[in-house]
Amino acid sequence: MLLRHLSFKTLLVASLFVVTLIPSLALVQTWWHLQQLAELVEQSQKQAEGLAELQRSYAEQSDLFERSTRQWNVLREEAFARTGKQALQSLQQLAGHLQQLNEVRLQQLGGRLAEWCVKSRSLLQGAAGAAEAWSRQYEELSRLGNELDSQVKRVSAARRLQWDGSLREKRQQADRVAILSLCLAVVLGLLLAWLLVRPLQQLRDKIGRLAQGQRGQHWDMSAPADILQLAAALRELDGRLARLEQDKANFFRHVSHELKTPLAAIQEASSLLHDQIPGPLLPSQQEIVGITLSNTRLLRQRVDALLQHDAANWLERPLSMAAHDVRALLQQAAAAMQPLLRQKKLQLQLPEQAVVLMVDQEKFRTIIDNLLSNAIRFSPENGLISVEAGRSADHSWLVVADQGCGIAEQERSLIFQPFYTGQVPAGELPGSGIGLTMVKTFAQLMGGDVESLPAAQGARLRVWWPS
Repeated sequence: MLLRHLSFKTLLVASLFVVTLIPSLALVQTWWHLQQLAELVEQSQKQAEGLAELQRSYAEQSDLFERSTRQWNVLREEAFARTGKQALQSLQQLAGHLQQLNEVRLQQLGGRLAEWCVKSRSLLQGAAGAAEAWSRQYEELSRLGNELDSQVKRVSAARRLQWDGSLREKRQQADRVAILSLCLAVVLGLLLAWLLVRPLQQLRDKIGRLAQGQRGQHWDMSAPADILQLAAALRELDGRLARLEQDKANFFRHVSHELKTPLAAIQEASSLLHDQIPGPLLPSQQEIVGITLSNTRLLRQRVDALLQHDAANWLERPLSMAAHDVRALLQQAAAAMQPLLRQKKLQLQLPEQAVVLMVDQEKFRTIIDNLLSNAIRFSPENGLISVEAGRSADHSWLVVADQGCGIAEQERSLIFQPFYTGQVPAGELPGSGIGLTMVKTFAQLMGGDVESLPAAQGARLRVWWPS
């Protein structure tokens, strides 16, 4: 596809050029319409001025002709005859101008004026019956003048209507071009923005799934060249992460199983010595054997926790989010922990009503088990453990609170790190330091996280994930 051969910068510049080109063309077309309209106005103005000049000249020459011929008819002086002939020549020229115009009626009027000029010229040469003939000529000249005035007004009004119509049409064309160019620019802008934003959105979604642990994604997409290069680098990173996770899993399994075999032998031998099966031991020897057996059990517990944590990292498994009654899941976990609760005489307070949330059942059950185990371990005898769950506008949450010694401010970011146990409660053995790490891992797999909230007494841990 063409996008593969273009960089993001080139496509952005091309998009800006295309979007700005359309209004620019619309402006050029509007300018052209205005130019045509200006030429039409100028032409109409010149024609109006020409008609006005013809009308003024006709009035002057006709008046001069009538006045000079009347004086010639009375006085018979040659000077008046010459003036009348000059005025008649000017009227004949006006007739020629009228016949050259594009208006039919004005052409006809010019023809009649030319015929009138021929008759008037013969009268100036002294034809018989001149008095009556001159009277008819004067009347005809007056009628021609009145018709010229009315025709000039009619032509001017028609030209004005034509100009108004042209102006209205040009304005409508400019409005249509402006609206069309704006709509086209918006459509093209949205299309180009979609072409630019869509690959970025796809890449962001893939990176989000990569951050959630999804491996082996399909990284091919239709995008500019530099985004494809970034996608290729992320594909390589995806493969390397998958290989690293596989290597880590293999290392955990190999090392853990390699450790369990000698640890089992050491624990069994220490148990035999502690039970004095081979023979009686001195008190100091029994104390040393007890320390060895205790540390061997602790070491084996941590090795088992390592195996469990490795099995819990189901990063390659997709989430199976579905609606579940969190209260029912809490009751199942509480039933499994009744011996521990009775041993410390603890009271467990669960939500009174059903709370249906979208969760991955297996991962959420592991979160509940580890939070309850941690709360039981740090709770004093006859204490209270409260569990709350709910949903807000954009996320769901679960809060487990106990009445133990609480979590120091400097430890709130450390308790979720692997193998960090903090201060051991009185009468309890050190834990594996994996439980809260698993809670954090599983919360992040569901798109959320876990945090330690301030509390007046004890610890208050809150797990949240998107609704």
